[in-house]
This record gives sequence, C-alpha cells and structure tokens, in this order.
Amino acid sequence: MTLTHAKILSIFQNSTRMPPASKLLGFELLDLSIEQGWVDVAFTARPEFANPTGSMQGGFVTAMLDDAMGVAASVHSGLTKIVPTLQLTVTFLHPVPVGRVIVRGEVLRLGRNTAQLSGVLRLADGTIAATAMAAAAVRDFPARRAPE
Repeated sequence: MTLTHAKILSIFQNSTRMPPASKLLGFELLDLSIEQGWVDVAFTARPEFANPTGSMQGGFVTAMLDDAMGVAASVHSGLTKIVPTLQLTVTFLHPVPVGRVIVRGEVLRLGRNTAQLSGVLRLADGTIAATAMAAAAVRDFPARRAPE
C-alpha cells in the first residue's frame, strides 16, 4: 500500500496507536514530506516538565527532538522502518518555557542499516531553542505495531 500525506496524518492522529511516551510529551503531527523526509511536530509540555527555574528540563527537550527525528525517518520510509537512536547530541541555545513548541525532524540520510537525522526545536515566537543530530539504526517496523 502506498501511503499518502493525508493517510500518514490520519494514522498519527489516532491516539490509540500513539506510543505512551509520545502521548506524555503532547505529540501532534502538524505537517510532513514523505519524499523530502521531514516532519513538523508540536509538543505541549506540561508543568511537571519544569526544572527548578521554571523552564523545561533538558531531558524532555531531548525526548521531543528524538521523537520528531524518529518519526521523520519512519515517514520517509513509508512507515516501513523504525530507527532506534544509537547516538544523540543536543545543543541547548535558550531556555524552553513550559507550553507548546514546534520541532522539525529531518532525515539527512536513510541507508539500509543506519540513518543520520537532525532536529530543531523552536519556541512559539520562532526562536531556535535547541538543535540535535542523531545516528540511528534502521529496522523493520515491528509487525505488532505496523500501521494499518
């Protein structure tokens, strides 16, 4: 089955199929390009994600970047592959307030065995607050979780 832009959006809007970690992060797929290998994802951080200064704790920022990059690779593969992260580097540029942020996950290279990915987290005003680069393993989508 060939997946279209609309079909992939509808799959990701089905919250019963969403991984618990993505639900926790407030994942919402906004837009995507199958061919170009990118996704735009909104995340809504809850107050429990705050560090002592009131900004989002860095581990949650990292998880959002990682989630968006992985989804970008899966989308680029037509939802036939998953990409467990092997190495992830995050650069924090500005504090991230609790609330809604937008992350672009992008495939730089999707090979047979490994993928190179990038991510950019933007604040509501468009400010880049964090960036990421990742290397990931390329694996077949598990049969029990494969999209319909």
